[in-house]
Amino acid sequence: MNKKSIILALAALVVMFSGCSKQPSPVTDEPSLSTDESIDISKLVGQAPLSLAGLVEFSASQQYSPLDSIYNRPPEDMAGNYVVQLSKSNEIVNLAEDVTTFVQEKNILAAGFRNGVVRMYGGGCAAVQAASEPVNSVSWFSDSPFVAVSSGENDSVEVFNVRKCARVRVHDVNSTVDVFTLSPRGSWLALVDKARRLWVGPADGRLRRIDRFSYKPLSLTFSKEEGILMGVDATGKMIMWSPLKLTRIFDQKIKGGPFKSVHADGPLLNIVTEKGDRFQWDVSKRLKSPYHESDNGFYLRNGVLVYRSPRNIFSKKVQFKPVSFVVDLSPSGKVYRVKDVDGGVRYYSSVSGAALDGVQDFADWEKVRLGLDYGFSGNGREFTLAVPIAQREFQRLYCRYIPSKGYYLWWKKVSRPDDYFKSRGSLPRREGIAASAPLAWEPLESKKNDIRD
Repeated sequence: MNKKSIILALAALVVMFSGCSKQPSPVTDEPSLSTDESIDISKLVGQAPLSLAGLVEFSASQQYSPLDSIYNRPPEDMAGNYVVQLSKSNEIVNLAEDVTTFVQEKNILAAGFRNGVVRMYGGGCAAVQAASEPVNSVSWFSDSPFVAVSSGENDSVEVFNVRKCARVRVHDVNSTVDVFTLSPRGSWLALVDKARRLWVGPADGRLRRIDRFSYKPLSLTFSKEEGILMGVDATGKMIMWSPLKLTRIFDQKIKGGPFKSVHADGPLLNIVTEKGDRFQWDVSKRLKSPYHESDNGFYLRNGVLVYRSPRNIFSKKVQFKPVSFVVDLSPSGKVYRVKDVDGGVRYYSSVSGAALDGVQDFADWEKVRLGLDYGFSGNGREFTLAVPIAQREFQRLYCRYIPSKGYYLWWKKVSRPDDYFKSRGSLPRREGIAASAPLAWEPLESKKNDIRD
């Protein structure tokens, strides 16, 4: 085979397993992301937004090639020269890059970008453009007709009507904005400036100064029914106000401060102290409990908005190397030693075929000859290292299951043509290497249990 043919064969194999140029490299654990360097806001304003489930589904389809592609036979000269490893992990989906901040609640998400654009999924309009860049913070709820945005030097908070994709108010309090929040239905906006002054009023109306924090505010949030505004400062002092009456109605001290961060989830506060202690505080019951990690799956990593799905899916790695096994038998130890398809060495009982741990070395190892289907026999018993699961003309697809490592698949040339699938869409696994051990078939597709379902 000449050099040009080898290059063409490798290129065809990569395309077959990737699906298109935007697919991830087969030797990486997580998908890559390819997006435009800039977003043209003129093409987004006025468009209907993509649903959050639609965003995740589309992004996943661009980053993961269909698992059914394992049944695509390779170029003839590549059979037996590569192995595909399928192992399970949580699906990681990269949604967008150049993201500076985001907010997600129920089935909506708004992401702020470096270029001042705020893109929305699940409601409202597709996008709005802040007055400056980058976007620093966003506040939005599923029942709110408004989205609030701070950008650039944080000298104001812009309020946009998400149903009309129009800016309706710019709140400028002649100071840098430190923290702000909309109420769940969008009736109120509250913000605290650099001087720690608290301003409250209608989201699209005039704000009034109603109080001042003594120390740096770490959290500002409205109650679900919008009747209470609650703030917590770095010392642990919690204050409640009435946004309607613009008056303070309650305050108390949460012990354990000073605090580093406070994140509110309804009446529950997730708190991290400056010493690194973490706990949750129930405002209504005044009770301390273990810190609650968010399980919504969305997070930022190096400017990339990522969704970590609870789905346990198979991910693929391709190892370009000849497929080989070496099997030795120790009659004295009644042990088979297998140099496996992944390069590891494993031991099995020559009596039962069960996997063995902590096997000592023996001096009487004897080479065992493998059959065409990677099987062999000894003492009247049959053993096998792989299961044929499909054949296309003169190529047969084999599967080897290795506990804790996953499934290994490869194609091999055979002398007689055939065309069959054994339980297509599922992978075989057995305990040990005894040919009589029952096979269990695991589906390629995982159960649906995330935001897309």
